[in-house]
Amino acid sequence: MTGGFLSSMWALELASGDYFLGSIVCYDDLQKQKVLQVAPALIDIHTAESEEVTLAMLHGLKILVPHADVYVSITGLAFESPNPKQQRPVGTVYYAFSFGGNTEVFERHLSGNTGEIIIKTCNSIFSDLCPWIESLKS
Repeated sequence: MTGGFLSSMWALELASGDYFLGSIVCYDDLQKQKVLQVAPALIDIHTAESEEVTLAMLHGLKILVPHADVYVSITGLAFESPNPKQQRPVGTVYYAFSFGGNTEVFERHLSGNTGEIIIKTCNSIFSDLCPWIESLKS
């Protein structure tokens, strides 16, 4: 959903190369299917911008990059979808985290233009990820 903006923000951090392995941008439905092994039927039933597809993307990441500690997947609507099955409003965003065998999906409803929604999505991820990991460690 962020088209790589999240990974660009991570790369700006000092010494990010010590912990940031990289990112995979699967903006297109076919890329989600081919790269992350998201079932086409899942996209057809729930649409690409859904909690179900976000979790399937996360699962695909874990298979593709098995040596990471933390995984993040994102889907959402920063602009109107041409898919007539998509009934969620612009600004609906899903992101999922996985760490230490735990997974959680977050649903956010953000406002603004496309750029603002993408920036707010990244900020929300940064705000939610560290406290979520810390809560699992306690």
